[in-house]
Amino acid sequence: MAIAAASSLGPQFRIGHSYVTPDQDERVSNGRTWFRAKIETEIGPLLDEYWYDAPETAKKARADLLMGL
Repeated sequence: MAIAAASSLGPQFRIGHSYVTPDQDERVSNGRTWFRAKIETEIGPLLDEYWYDAPETAKKARADLLMGL
């Protein structure tokens, strides 16, 4: 939602399902651990790129994704 609403980004920058879909041969034994790793290694860095000029916004978006894990 924040990405689509951002004036510097917009809906074309939304993060798609491929980021949170395990590879066909990937075995996920702990979904929370797997999701945290995806956020830390793939989605988080993408958010940092999106908001390179607003690092606090990227940090908050990452924290929102990790909330409740």
